[in-house]
Amino acid sequence: MSVAELTLWIGALPGTLALLLSLLALRSSRRAGVELSRQCARLERELASVNSAAIGMGQRLIALEKRLAKAEPGAGAFPMDNSGSDFPYSQANHLLEQGLDVEEVARRCGLSRAEVSLLGAMAMAPQR
Repeated sequence: MSVAELTLWIGALPGTLALLLSLLALRSSRRAGVELSRQCARLERELASVNSAAIGMGQRLIALEKRLAKAEPGAGAFPMDNSGSDFPYSQANHLLEQGLDVEEVARRCGLSRAEVSLLGAMAMAPQR
């Protein structure tokens, strides 16, 4: 092999190496794109679940507001006893007042995080 051929091979080596590295980077970015798409789909499902829970909580609040509007003036808030369907919410309010975090209250009461967060926000809101 002559010096000219050897020089040509040595000169082509960095270009070949750069091409191989570029191909590896492209392959890696495609994998990352697929993983990103999977994560986006998972987050969209979780968001839909949270939205659904928030809508359900909103519907329950509207029903309670209607019941409150029909109540006698000065009757105050509805009594929440352990026998009714309001029990998980009264229990959640009590646990929130004790300082438990949203995750723990949701787990103990069988409610969604969105419901418990809304209960906490309502408790913190100034009364009219």
